[in-house]
Amino acid sequence: MKILVVSGFLGAGKTTFIKSLAEHTGKEFAILENEYGEVGIDGDLLKEQQKVGEVNIWELTEGCICCSMKGDFAASVLTIANTVDPEYLVIEPTGVGMLSNIAENLRQIEYERISLLAPVTIVDGRSFWQYLREYPEIYQDQIRAAKTVLVSKMESASPEERLKLEGELRKQNPSGVIRTEHYSKMEKEEWLDLLRQKYDGTCLEERKEETAELPDTFSMNGIQMDSPELLIVLLENLIHGQFGNIVRAKGCIQAGGQWFRFDAADGRYSIIGADDAGNTESGKAVFIGREICRQKIRRYFVKKRMRLRLGQKTVSRGKEYQWFTE
Repeated sequence: MKILVVSGFLGAGKTTFIKSLAEHTGKEFAILENEYGEVGIDGDLLKEQQKVGEVNIWELTEGCICCSMKGDFAASVLTIANTVDPEYLVIEPTGVGMLSNIAENLRQIEYERISLLAPVTIVDGRSFWQYLREYPEIYQDQIRAAKTVLVSKMESASPEERLKLEGELRKQNPSGVIRTEHYSKMEKEEWLDLLRQKYDGTCLEERKEETAELPDTFSMNGIQMDSPELLIVLLENLIHGQFGNIVRAKGCIQAGGQWFRFDAADGRYSIIGADDAGNTESGKAVFIGREICRQKIRRYFVKKRMRLRLGQKTVSRGKEYQWFTE
């Protein structure tokens, strides 16, 4: 799982940028938002307006992930990695979060299956000077801790205004990438570069040549289906290449109140009843192949809400994780 933190002060346009990131890269994301208060708004906007639609969204409320609930935050990220295992997890912290603290928390849970990408900070060019005066500690931290700083809401600014802003940003962050032209002007490769650079500056791609031919594996636990007919539709689409180049798939799930075992390989599939599966704690499935369209597969399954108690808190909107699969 690759983690990209998209930081920015209140109203900078982080949610709009994340939507554009999904649209321009065509990648599948899980999105973890940190909202202040008990009511989350941006998650609904992403869910309703996302053109690509290939996202899962979680919201964390009741605290800031860089300070008061950092332990819960790290545990939540690990839970997403171990249960959903998305290729990319985009984290949108609250606008008053300290980016350096968030990056430090995430680096403590990095291991071979979790990589922290170079953080991005969105800066509202119209409000830059005001917020720099009123909230210097938070504002400067978000700029200095970013590897890429993108300026929003400056489309109508003069070249002189852009140059002045770029000079101040460069003073705050001498080594980062500073872009005062709106990110909508970026080429596709520039968008993809945001998903390639690790926090330490190295590139994720073109490595482990000796294992380049190994297939990918995608597994799911705790799943079920609304009906047996939907399972047939899934497997028909699978053998016709709708979910990538999948060479093998198998599982045991409950569909419409009945248990079934399924197996797919070499352009064929089978489904048999599994009366003995009643003792199975939860449905399971595994898919093996290349370029697996994980989100498309997930939409065929129902996954019960995960109620996750961390310490003395239950974190997230409505005190539960919300799994959006529309």
